[in-house]
Amino acid sequence: MDEYYQAVQSLPDWLAEPLGRMPPAVAEQIHELRLREGCSLSFTIGGMPCPAAQISGCPHFLRSCVLTPPQMEEIFYALCGGSVHTHQAELAQGYLTLPGGHRVGVGGQYFVHPQQGVVVQTVRSLNLRVARRKAAALPPELCRALEGHFIGMLLVGEPDSGKTTLLRSAAAFLAGQGRTVTVVDERQEVWPEGGPAGGEALDVIAGLPKGRALQMALRTLSPHVILLDELGGMEEVEQLEQGFYGGVNFVASLHASTLEEAAHRPQVERLTLRRMLRVLVLLEGRQSPGRVKEVRWI
Repeated sequence: MDEYYQAVQSLPDWLAEPLGRMPPAVAEQIHELRLREGCSLSFTIGGMPCPAAQISGCPHFLRSCVLTPPQMEEIFYALCGGSVHTHQAELAQGYLTLPGGHRVGVGGQYFVHPQQGVVVQTVRSLNLRVARRKAAALPPELCRALEGHFIGMLLVGEPDSGKTTLLRSAAAFLAGQGRTVTVVDERQEVWPEGGPAGGEALDVIAGLPKGRALQMALRTLSPHVILLDELGGMEEVEQLEQGFYGGVNFVASLHASTLEEAAHRPQVERLTLRRMLRVLVLLEGRQSPGRVKEVRWI
């Protein structure tokens, strides 16, 4: 069964039931479900938005449904499993994670509470991203790069271009070479179920902020290579720097449309200045997720 059907089961029954009747041929193409107050339902298919009314075989209820504020609130609480508090750390960053690694982006009114920190006050939009465990074929040039002492590698692409999929394949390739590999999987998107299921000999630290997880990995797991999804702030760069001085290679993904755009990010500038970055890999884009357009040595 496609992961889409699992993802929608976290919604209230009145919405999950018709979504569960979406034709399988359509369901397996759905990457996102967008729910917005005062709007009809919309899906992301092939990297493009697609209103429910335009999908062949879509149940009539979904075609005509326009979500009200009370419905949005009910949906939000259902996605939180009835306990918003347990998701507070994630919600402070604008998202929550569902069973299976599916992620929900939360749009609306936030405020900063003196004791509780960032709190969601009103939810006006929700973007449910379906997590699918897929693998991408690594091109020969990328395989050759991974076989050596590449120091640092960035997988660069726009959202939905398949960076996480390619990262997963790179982890399996490196583990297959006998390298000691640690994957930092903060949002449990690399392996939605919490770890590799194909017998890959690698370590995964999931559910922790990347900076802290990197520190733990370097201190306790003695990796040859560290992989992390979505390179974030300077704290993560500092931890990678500590690994660099210990001979640890890294592979990380980064949101950018071009290699030139990526090169101007502060994190990338620092990595380049420290001579920690050797390989940039550009993905083709939303229309061809997981496919490599260019491999550039720097």
